[in-house]
Amino acid sequence: QGRNMTAAPMQGGMYSSAHGHDREQQQPIIALASALANASPEHQRMMLGENLYPLVAQLETEHAAKVTGMLLEMDQTEVLHLLESPESLRGKVAEAMEVLRNVAQQQHASNALHNQLSSLALNDDS
Repeated sequence: QGRNMTAAPMQGGMYSSAHGHDREQQQPIIALASALANASPEHQRMMLGENLYPLVAQLETEHAAKVTGMLLEMDQTEVLHLLESPESLRGKVAEAMEVLRNVAQQQHASNALHNQLSSLALNDDS
């Protein structure tokens, strides 16, 4: 009897259709949320990723996989919100890209420092 999950999605569906013009967008989210409730954590992550990746790829093609992975570290309800809200998704993708840029700059600086130290060590041996 515990698998009868029709009440919550139906209520959610009625609510979203009564309160929004974006009913078409809400229905898949409600279906996804219902499917997530019955899935293992690994399957939940996979399902969210499959829904999130195409949206991220529209905003950031080169780093879509990395950004999607970063966003999947968020709480599941927050990820569902990103699927519903293009503005929120755009903001989170921008934040993730900023983090990636900062990491790349730090790695570049670290590599440059390592190269300088290596050349100093080689010079000391001669």
